[in-house]
Amino acid sequence: MSLIHQIDNFSSRIINWTPSITLPSKFDRLLGAFLTKFLLFSGLASWRSDFTDSDLNLRASCFISEARKKGWQLEVLRGPFGFTIYSRAKKNGKRVAFEGLPLTDLSDKYKAGFIDNKGKIKIILKKNDFPVAPGKLFWFWQIRAAVNYGRELDYPLVVKPSRGSGSEGVTTNIGNSSRLKKAVNVALRYGPTFIVEKYITEAFVHRATVVNFKFVACVKQVPANVVGDGVSTIRELIERKNRDKRRGEWGQRRFVLYKIVQNKTTIKLLADQNYNLDSVLSASKIIDLQRDPFLKLGGDLIEVTPRIHPDNLQLFRTVATFFAVRLVGIDFICPDISVSWRNQRCAILELNSLPFIELHHFPSTGASQNVARALVEALAKYY
Repeated sequence: MSLIHQIDNFSSRIINWTPSITLPSKFDRLLGAFLTKFLLFSGLASWRSDFTDSDLNLRASCFISEARKKGWQLEVLRGPFGFTIYSRAKKNGKRVAFEGLPLTDLSDKYKAGFIDNKGKIKIILKKNDFPVAPGKLFWFWQIRAAVNYGRELDYPLVVKPSRGSGSEGVTTNIGNSSRLKKAVNVALRYGPTFIVEKYITEAFVHRATVVNFKFVACVKQVPANVVGDGVSTIRELIERKNRDKRRGEWGQRRFVLYKIVQNKTTIKLLADQNYNLDSVLSASKIIDLQRDPFLKLGGDLIEVTPRIHPDNLQLFRTVATFFAVRLVGIDFICPDISVSWRNQRCAILELNSLPFIELHHFPSTGASQNVARALVEALAKYY
């Protein structure tokens, strides 16, 4: 891990452990603009156009590639430790500066940082009759209260930090108070507050990304798995899948998919079905190798946009409109995305103001959805 990423990781932890202070979004933008000008004036940073894809994360690369196709010139702010997530686009005398992706600063109702607060968003969603999983936010000194609440809510449960992304600090399918206490301690590594909520069984987490209140793309997250061919052992199938050039080691910036992790959970899941790593799977037999669909464990992304039920499509657009965010990622759990949310057990788990659009560009299975192009079209409209 490079020095800049270590610093970014450390600073994120510090910010998460700082009590939330809601500042007016206008003040927030002015502060960001002031700091950028200070770094530029002091010579500690400069706008550069000589960056390569390897200097950027995939999210930025996807957007910049599409923006250039439409005639935009892109520059990225380079600081003392390398290129940052601050960019600016120029076209026909128009200049637009943004952090991460455009549109994230255009909400008239809530600032971006608020959208990412899982605890507060859960309360608002529930009050306004959006589907949510029963749950509650707790502070680090309320561990006993959280455990008691979990017992009342009944198992299985999920514990997660109230901020953050990428499944960091999340523990699912908790079945007893001992595991609940351990899960709380894991979540507290990422901030002073955490959420205890009901775990929805026999369902899949979907990431829907909404651009400009209308465009929607959606992928389904599934646990790491292999498909039998009637000849190869499970071990060989894992090795073959891990050789896919689209899969990297967890933490590498230029990948969406990661290599399958083999651990105690893998062995247990196989044993429960009378398999081991040297068993040969019959042709077309699918077997899960992890319980959780986390990408860091080798999970897959299945593109399901064409299968979204119209009611679910409208739900995602309504959420974006309600919070007045022109770009938002929505984590939605349900058994079947092709069935109306009104007719199945489901929940909106959280929102993300700076979504990983690359999930839609590089799924494991299915046709890529060009979220970046929708962003570029909105860029010309709103700036």
